[in-house]
Amino acid sequence: MYRLLHAAGLWALLIAGGAQADEAIWRNHMATAAEAAKRSDHAAAVQLYEAALRQTGGFAPDDARVAATIFGLAQAQRAQYDYAAAEKNYLRALGLLETAASPSEARNTSLAGVLNALGDLFRVQGRHADAEMYYRRELTIIEQTQGSDSPAVAQALSNNFAALYRAQGRRSEAEAAYKRAFAILEKSAPADDPRLGFALIDLAEWYQGEQRPAEAEPYYRRGIPIVEKTLPPAHPRVLNLLQDWGVVTQLQGRYKEAEAVYRMLLSLIERTYGADHPNVAFALNNFVGLYEVQGRQSDANAVRKRMLALNNAPLRTQPYVPEQGVPRRR
Repeated sequence: MYRLLHAAGLWALLIAGGAQADEAIWRNHMATAAEAAKRSDHAAAVQLYEAALRQTGGFAPDDARVAATIFGLAQAQRAQYDYAAAEKNYLRALGLLETAASPSEARNTSLAGVLNALGDLFRVQGRHADAEMYYRRELTIIEQTQGSDSPAVAQALSNNFAALYRAQGRRSEAEAAYKRAFAILEKSAPADDPRLGFALIDLAEWYQGEQRPAEAEPYYRRGIPIVEKTLPPAHPRVLNLLQDWGVVTQLQGRYKEAEAVYRMLLSLIERTYGADHPNVAFALNNFVGLYEVQGRQSDANAVRKRMLALNNAPLRTQPYVPEQGVPRRR
C-alpha cells in the first residue's frame, strides 16, 4: 500500500507559508538536504539538515520549521542506521509538536508522521512494545481526524499492525488486521483502486503463508488484475503473484485452472522478454511440476527439453529496472 505520509512532503502544510528573506538560507538547506536524501546520499543529508537546524536559532521554539528540520535530520540519521541519534531527534520533534500552542490539521498530520516514524524505528529494532504504543497513538489521530473507516486507517492496519504482529508471531491478530483493512477498502475505495488490490494481495499472501491455499486463491484472483494495472508490464511483482496464484490453485488439485494461470504467466513473459529469453524457462518450470503430478510424463519431458535450450541462451538486458514503479511497502 501507499505510505500514508511521505518524508519529503510531510511538513508541506506546516511550512508552506510565505517565505521571508531572513529564512532563505534555511529553506535552501532544507531543499538541498531533501535532494540529497532522494539520491540516497544520507551523509550529505545529515550535514545539510544540521546546517538548516543552525539557521533556526532565530525562530520561536514552537515554530513548525524547527520540528520539520529536526524530523528531517532524524530521517537521514535513520537511513544511516544511526538509530540512537534518530530516536533522540524523532522524540525532540514529537515534543515540539505536542506542545504546539494551537493544534491544527497540519500539525496533526505531522504529529501522526512522527509517531509512525518512531513506530517503524522501534519495530526494525525488535522493540515491539514501544512500536505498538506509537502506532496506536498514530492510529488514534487518524481515526479522530479522518474517521475509523478511512483508507488511511486501512493502511495503518496493514503496514504497521499486521507487520508488527507477524514479527511477534501473533498470527490471529495479524490476520484480523489484514481483514479489517480489506473490509474498510472494499467499502470505501473504487473496485479498481490500487489500495484495494494490494489489500487483496495482503490477504492472499497471508493465507498462502499459513498453508491455506483454498482461502488464498480467490484473493489472488481478484487482486492480481488490479495490481497488474498499477505496475509496468511484466513487472517482477506481477510475475511473482501470477506464480503464486498458479501454485495455490495447483495445490487444490484444480489442474486445468492452474495450467491456465501458468499460461497467462508464460504469455506475459514471452510478450515482454521474447520467446527465447532465459526468463521463459522459469515460467516453463511450472508446467513440469504440474504435468508430473498428473502423470503426464511425456509432456513434462517436452517442456524440460525446451527449458534446457533456453537455459543455454545468452542473457539479455531486462526491459526495465525491477524496482521501478512499485508504489508500496516496506
